[in-house]
Amino acid sequence: MPDFELDRAIASERVSDGVHAVTVTDDWNTPNGTANGGYVLALMLGAVLEESPLPDLLSISITYFRPPTPGEGVVRVEPLRLGRRVATFTAVLAQGDTDVAHAVVSLHDADATGDIQNPSPPAPSIAAPEDCHDLMGIVPVEDAPIIGRFDYRHETVPGWMVGEPSGDMSATYWVRPKDGRPVDALAAAVLVDAYPPVTTEINQIRSATVQLTVHVRRRPSTGWVLAQVRTQHVIDGYHEEDVELWDEDGNLIAQSRQLALLS
Repeated sequence: MPDFELDRAIASERVSDGVHAVTVTDDWNTPNGTANGGYVLALMLGAVLEESPLPDLLSISITYFRPPTPGEGVVRVEPLRLGRRVATFTAVLAQGDTDVAHAVVSLHDADATGDIQNPSPPAPSIAAPEDCHDLMGIVPVEDAPIIGRFDYRHETVPGWMVGEPSGDMSATYWVRPKDGRPVDALAAAVLVDAYPPVTTEINQIRSATVQLTVHVRRRPSTGWVLAQVRTQHVIDGYHEEDVELWDEDGNLIAQSRQLALLS
């Protein structure tokens, strides 16, 4: 049995070629009462990693058809192209006769990438985690169990947490798995969707992900992750959410964009 909570929650059994049995838990539910999109992504990604000849996540694009229910399911994995540098798969999470989510996943070997570099913008400047405030105890974990899976540190108190939404739909904060699990690419892909939607700053907390794409920019190995999340447009009940993650040394490790529905 894996040592960390996330690995136990996404553990699978390969029951036939490309088919992995999984168990969906409600321990990663959002305030909507449904499974967090990052957790669903990890369920599917874990199965793909077991099928891939290449070890490192490069990109995953997942479309959510409907929320899964707690209980048994399967992830069906099919290779699309097994290239020398990039291997690409499709994955479908199904429960009974119902498909829940579909993903296209590309993997590579992070030790065999190119060497072309260009300086990128630096990580946001905020106080170190030990000098920031742990404010997530304000959010009742029983209403959003996923909040209890992580440690969060804020330099200042977000307005929505004290009943004074600021209207500024952005946040910068430190985050890590609460049980001390090191942040690798799989955990990073979960962390991009592990924070309450920043639409909370306009009094909108219930958000359901429709589509999520994650790019992993280097092989991460870090304890704390510095995250910056932004929403610019809320149109007809939908909003986008852009996330960037940096390691403790200020290196960009992942980027994501999702489209989500407010309710």
